Amino acid sequence: MFTRLLPCAAAIVLVLGCAHALVAEEAPPTTTTELRLPDGRAVTLELAATPQQRSLGLMFRPALTNDRGMLFLFSAADRHAIWMKNMLIPLDILWLNDRQQIVHIEANVPPCRREPCLVYQSPIPARYVIELAAGSAAQARLRPGVTLAFTLKNGEPPTASPPR
Repeated sequence: MFTRLLPCAAAIVLVLGCAHALVAEEAPPTTTTELRLPDGRAVTLELAATPQQRSLGLMFRPALTNDRGMLFLFSAADRHAIWMKNMLIPLDILWLNDRQQIVHIEANVPPCRREPCLVYQSPIPARYVIELAAGSAAQARLRPGVTLAFTLKNGEPPTASPPR
């Protein structure tokens, strides 16, 4: 009887292992960095450094507190476009240059309710995009020209994985 169960047990281990690998691939561990706003508040930013993370962004999140956000990392400055497809909450979107200075802000951007979704883009090339809860930029008195400092654990500026 034991010998008949062995192939079944091996199959179950294989299926569970594959399922674990799929879940791990879809939801990689979240890496964060801290952003200090000029008004002194700290905001924990989830890093979106891979194409998959940047594509998913903050989609399907039912809420975003004022002390959380997302930092989109790009390997080069460009006019990176953001849309609000599958978003449930409004956001403030900030584009920053290589020196981490704000070059453009779109405040209180609403979720996309029907297609085609609007695309938001900085008129000036940017290296980073930060998404915060709607109203956060006004509350912190953020405007173009303000520098926002953020680093990774090793003290280096964040970098993105190159596009594939």
